Amino acid sequence: MSSITDRNEGKRVLLMGNEAIARGALEGNVRFATAYPGTPSSEILETLLKAKLEIPIYAEWSINEKVAFEVAFGASLVGVRSLVAMKNAGFNWVMDPFMTISYTGCKAGMLIVVADDPGAHYSSNEQDTRFGAEYNKLLCFEPSCQDEARLMARDAFSLSESFELPIFLRSVTRLSHASGDVTLGKLPDAPDERLLGFNKHWKIPYRWNVYGPPGAVSKHQWLLSRQGMIQEYVETTPYNKFEKGELPFAIISSGIGASYCDEAIKNLGLSGKISYLRLGIARPLPIKFLIELLNTCKLVLVVEEGDPVVEGQFRRFTQKQGKCLEIKGKEDNFIPQFDEINTDVVEEAIQKAFGETVKNRSLEKPYQLEKFKERVVPRSSTLCAGCPHLGSYWGLKKAIQKEKEVVVVNGDIGCYEQGGYGIFSKKDLSSPDNHKRYPINSPYTILDTLYVMGSGASMAQGMAQSGYPGKCVGVCGDSTFFHAILPSLANGVANKANFTLLVLDNRWTAMTGHQPSPTSCTKDPGAPQTILSIPEVVKAFGVQDIHIVNAYQVNEVQAAIEKAFTFNGPSVVILEGECMLQVVRHTKRKWQKTIIDQEKCTGCKTCIQLGCPAINFKDGKALIDKLQCVDCGLCAQVCPFEAIEGGIEWN
Repeated sequence: MSSITDRNEGKRVLLMGNEAIARGALEGNVRFATAYPGTPSSEILETLLKAKLEIPIYAEWSINEKVAFEVAFGASLVGVRSLVAMKNAGFNWVMDPFMTISYTGCKAGMLIVVADDPGAHYSSNEQDTRFGAEYNKLLCFEPSCQDEARLMARDAFSLSESFELPIFLRSVTRLSHASGDVTLGKLPDAPDERLLGFNKHWKIPYRWNVYGPPGAVSKHQWLLSRQGMIQEYVETTPYNKFEKGELPFAIISSGIGASYCDEAIKNLGLSGKISYLRLGIARPLPIKFLIELLNTCKLVLVVEEGDPVVEGQFRRFTQKQGKCLEIKGKEDNFIPQFDEINTDVVEEAIQKAFGETVKNRSLEKPYQLEKFKERVVPRSSTLCAGCPHLGSYWGLKKAIQKEKEVVVVNGDIGCYEQGGYGIFSKKDLSSPDNHKRYPINSPYTILDTLYVMGSGASMAQGMAQSGYPGKCVGVCGDSTFFHAILPSLANGVANKANFTLLVLDNRWTAMTGHQPSPTSCTKDPGAPQTILSIPEVVKAFGVQDIHIVNAYQVNEVQAAIEKAFTFNGPSVVILEGECMLQVVRHTKRKWQKTIIDQEKCTGCKTCIQLGCPAINFKDGKALIDKLQCVDCGLCAQVCPFEAIEGGIEWN
């Protein structure tokens, strides 16, 4: 029995934030869970999939976040408590249904969990998704620690049923991926006994039809009518706490920002001296505490992780009350609007805001980061040793080098996005030239544009349809292909766009932790029950030029891409090769021990340009790191002097 399914109520365990959310959902009697893999949220569903072995719960990895959202919502409408989880970028995919279902509400409790990524550790932006809850008028939980995340996830389902609206829970990377002390609550003794059922006119005519009479405007009015119930709960919940201080100063904090504030207030000797409103709910705000704060303070510092969501609400409330006081926060850049905050940032903001009333800690910090900068070697992530994408990018590089015009390679999100990370690039590559060709020195400089899932294929079409003279390429992975590429591919075929789409099929949603994709051959819990064929789907869409090639055969990869470049119209090259990390795990094969003949090696560094982290260079010669090498054979294929021996014999 794991900590997630442990029935010892009151037991203290160490759980990751995402695990704590999953545990809380189980304590809240969730019976249906969906998600699409996305760091830092993936472990929520992974944890529920493990619990599925002991607790009756349905859980699935859906094709994308929008589908996951709608599947979970469908379960709620027939009476099953449901959860849907996603990362910040995934939330953008659900905005269409998200902004609509609030007009009808839900039936059984529904919890929407979104893990934001301040600092953009795993994401292309620092998006704060709390705006969605504010915009859609939903209650927004924002836990400050792992145990609070458990409690909020537990309470969300009964609250959702009380309000007849979904509940929004916003986490962040530092909470989702850090572990903390959690006290286990009671797991339900039995599954929810409510019978499944559906009533199209449940409490309101045409309840689940936003267009049905009396219409969307009336349903919007219904949504507004629920706000009083939500506000009443916010006024009494223990998740919001207010401590009145002696001085006319106050801090308002929420979520993980409250954890930093707790520590900073203690460090600066301000406990009991300043007023402190600590929020566990970022939307709506507790009016009674705000009024008390306004009547006793002349200066308020708002501390939150992300955008000024709480601060904006507080400023509007202050203006509405006709109060004149000084408010410091992110809107006036008193606290930086970019990157993560931490205890040091909060301490500095408090000292700057409250001046002489604060104990000076500038010389008391336990360490100085500046002292360690010389010892820290900056590094970026790289593709793994033996990654099939290395072979795909090598073949693409060689094909590009034969083109006379500048080829534009539009990237996508997945392991292969590292092709746009610019590792080993010169510091300043900026140029005022309108049209310029750059050498590709490694696979990490091969992608020219990189934005979001699905953007590569669509942007390539836009370039081609604009009359750009060079070849326009889109790159995607197998999971992204089903997540976001299908509409784009259909568009390209329908409009006869002259572009090339490379589908890098490594059989897994690898970047987020090797969750199954629709092409995975696995019986793992939550995996698709039917393996989908990318070639068959591409053919069914009407693509006339299709190439299927082994990503570990670099000459064949190059030849297929070159041939695709000659086709006038949409062309698709499917590069197949299972993620080598997964191959190593399930084959447990003995290595052939790839070696470099030092007599033959000329030090030309061609193998280094492959970008494999298992290839090193020392004293003018290439070396193989046997701890990393998986004998994929790619380096042997690219060496112009046949100095590398060993590796898999690809048939």
